[in-house]
Parts: sequence; structure tokens; C-alpha cells
Amino acid sequence: MSLAITKSLRGSLGELYYKEDCDQKGWAYVSLENIQFKDNTLVFKKGFHRIHVKIHEQIIREIKEISKPTNQSKENPSFVFDYLACKVGQKDRYDSVIVASPLALCWVEVKTGKSAFSDSQIEALEKIKLPLAVFYIRDVLAPPRKIEIEWDIRSGQEWLDELDDLRDQAEYDDEYF
Repeated sequence: MSLAITKSLRGSLGELYYKEDCDQKGWAYVSLENIQFKDNTLVFKKGFHRIHVKIHEQIIREIKEISKPTNQSKENPSFVFDYLACKVGQKDRYDSVIVASPLALCWVEVKTGKSAFSDSQIEALEKIKLPLAVFYIRDVLAPPRKIEIEWDIRSGQEWLDELDDLRDQAEYDDEYF
């Protein structure tokens, strides 16, 4: 069997590497399509663990808003970010409900290659209070031992400021070079 190298395959590999990185570094995640509150609690994944995390009331509205599909489709929903992540540490067991500090939570976007923020992501950056962690995987087709994952975590406003700086630099370059 042979697989074609498609955008979908690259995206799936990027998410696989992100999930493994989370597991090794003490983070749990939930994909936006799987966000379902029960008594202000979400179920996050970390490796083979399912971890119940109680979310502070002040953050729930943002999570519900950002986790709505951007295309309003129930059959093929599209989401603004990939995951919501929570720092849970490294334990052999996660039996009790964890109460998440707002500082332990962040939105996550996994980027492969040279992909940039979409228009809907830029709109979301203006709304979010939780920070956004962007994971960059340059060559997702490299052998696993050679995979390099870089990540940066910033507030929505800090990401927007960086985008403004990049636009200003591009305009300057176009004008003077």
C-alpha cells in the first residue's frame, strides 16, 4: 500500500506529533469538536488517559463561543483552532477531577509547513482571553527522530501585534526594495 502525500495527510501527521508532544510534556488536550460540558467539566486526553477538568465559570463562555463551527455545518464542521489544552503534569493516574487554573489553559493551533493564520483565526484573536499556543512543524514528512516542533504561546493581542509588524515590514520591503 502506498499513500499519496496530501494536505490531509500532512495535517493528520502534524496533529499526531502534537498529541505525542503533549503527552511527553504534561499537557492534555480536547479537540474543539469534542467540547461538551458536564457540570462545568471537560474531558481532556493525554496519551491513554481521559482526564476530567473542571473549568472556571469565567472561561466557559469563551470556550463555548470559540468551539462553535465557523462554517455552521453539522456534517463537516470547521473550527477556528485545533484544540483546547490544559497543563496537567506527569502522573501515572488521573483519578480525580482537576480544577484548572485559567493559567493552565490555552487554545492550540498546529501549523505544518509555512501555513499562516486564516481570516477566521485573526477574528478569533481579537476575542480570546485565553492565550493561543501555535505549534510549528516544518517538515512533517521527516522521520520521527528528525521531527522538530517549535511552539510559541501568546495572548490574542500579542499575536495580532506580530501580524501588524509583519504587514508593516512587508509594505516597507515592497516600497523600498
